[in-house]
Amino acid sequence: MPAYFYAAYWGNVWYNDNRKADLRKMRKQAFMRILCLLLVIFALGGCGSEKPKETPQLHLCSSMNKAFTELIADSFGKKTGTKVVIHYLPAGTQQQRFDYLRQQKIDVWLGGTSEEFFMADEQHVLQPYLAKESHKVPAELRNRTGEWTSLYLSYIALLSNKNNLQAYGLYAPESWDELLAHQLKDEIAMADFSLGGASFGMLTSIWQLRGREAALEYAAKLNAQNPDYTSGFGEAVDKVYIGKKTVAVVPLDYALLLETRHRHLFASLPKDANRNILTGAAIIKGTPHEELAKKFLDYLMSDEGAELLPKNGYHYMWHVKNYPYNDGRRELIGNVRVPVDDLSWTSTYKNEIIKKWTSAR
Repeated sequence: MPAYFYAAYWGNVWYNDNRKADLRKMRKQAFMRILCLLLVIFALGGCGSEKPKETPQLHLCSSMNKAFTELIADSFGKKTGTKVVIHYLPAGTQQQRFDYLRQQKIDVWLGGTSEEFFMADEQHVLQPYLAKESHKVPAELRNRTGEWTSLYLSYIALLSNKNNLQAYGLYAPESWDELLAHQLKDEIAMADFSLGGASFGMLTSIWQLRGREAALEYAAKLNAQNPDYTSGFGEAVDKVYIGKKTVAVVPLDYALLLETRHRHLFASLPKDANRNILTGAAIIKGTPHEELAKKFLDYLMSDEGAELLPKNGYHYMWHVKNYPYNDGRRELIGNVRVPVDDLSWTSTYKNEIIKKWTSAR
């Protein structure tokens, strides 16, 4: 057989073998590409089936003003990655407000007073929790069994319109007896006693420090002055601001803030009978987010929480944690007479106390 035949034969064999090898290689590469594509598809499908993590939510009901509430909620939310849903406690009777706290599935109530928290606990609205660092607060400024956590401290102040005082030839009053001046008849404004706060604190502090008979004698004289009982201390402030009234009974922190902003307003402190006005927070019984609610109270009692409002310009919102060390507060307040409140009396018999005071003649 000729040599060229062998050459052609073996050339074809070599060519066919190489072609088969190339085909096997191409098939293998195609298989690997398909496998990789399937893995990607499965991976993407698996990611899509996983539910994204939900941001934890805290439902906060506030009795404080909007600026304070939003500042506190925003700070806590950023620190903990929590979405804080804000509700504001509506107007109404005490029972209506307590029912609202239950029905709206609220986690924390912010801004209540000591009397309000006492009565809420009597109706089993609150869930006790001793917040971290609450032990650093003086005993007279905290609830020892944890039904609520005290946060901010104020006192009772008298906010006066200086233009009116000058027209009447009076100095700013610094005692309750000075409100009995004949020039101040029809010139005094204060929130309705049933709302609690500074006006009701005036009543109970005078009653506790002077005794029942002397307190009711004073009440009769003050009633003769025909004070204007408003729907809140804000309305009383408005009337003094525009000069319709001369003196309003308000919380000291608010009075000092207004004094710094308006030259015709002046804040004074009645030192003969005053009161610790406490604002706090409490966990609502049956909260669906108990651990988060506890974390919120712990934050409010932390150093960061205690400095939050003063660092943002609210220098007279004194935190109870700093009470023993606040030299500025001590210098401002001086020697003021403050009774140790009996909450079982001021809360349970509130309506009876108010009735006796307002009916005194």
